[in-house]
Amino acid sequence: MTALAAAGTDCTVRMTAATSDLDDRSLIERIADARDAGAFERLYHDYRRRLGPFMYRIVRDPAANEEVFNDVMLTVWRKAETYNGQSKVSTWIFAIAYRQCLKVLRGRPDTVGIDEAPEESVDERGTTERRDLVGQAIAQLSPEHRLVIELSYFQGNTYSEIAAIADCPENTVKTRIFYARRRLKEIMAALGERPAVED
Repeated sequence: MTALAAAGTDCTVRMTAATSDLDDRSLIERIADARDAGAFERLYHDYRRRLGPFMYRIVRDPAANEEVFNDVMLTVWRKAETYNGQSKVSTWIFAIAYRQCLKVLRGRPDTVGIDEAPEESVDERGTTERRDLVGQAIAQLSPEHRLVIELSYFQGNTYSEIAAIADCPENTVKTRIFYARRRLKEIMAALGERPAVED
């Protein structure tokens, strides 16, 4: 791929993300101003696929995941007018989801195992095994470290967006990512796998 083509692809990705945020802002405004059920339904379906994997990596319980998602979206419906536009809509919604996940974790012992993860079809056995090992390693991280790994590596959020979601300073996010990566390396080594995360 030429540098020009790569730049064009990067520009397209950024424009798509910006368009998505504008669409989300429009939907939130329609929900806040007119209690537009159609706007809410669209937001609900758009965020189901985005929030599901994020929340699952934190709570690691399919039943709780569904309940948390519904609680998050109920909060979005009830509090749409409190969205102040200082961050992306997705950052605001992910912050709500993170706080709901923490409530679930505080309310139960950590007994859900990685074996209960939803099944995904993958053609290559090695890829499946590696993903399982990474999933096992991430499951052993603290909730705060799982959050920053999920948001930075799986969701592609910036440090400032993660800070807004986690309600902490940006430097705290950087520190958590540093220690989460270090811990992942240790866990992956203990599991007999060379870590995918480099310093």
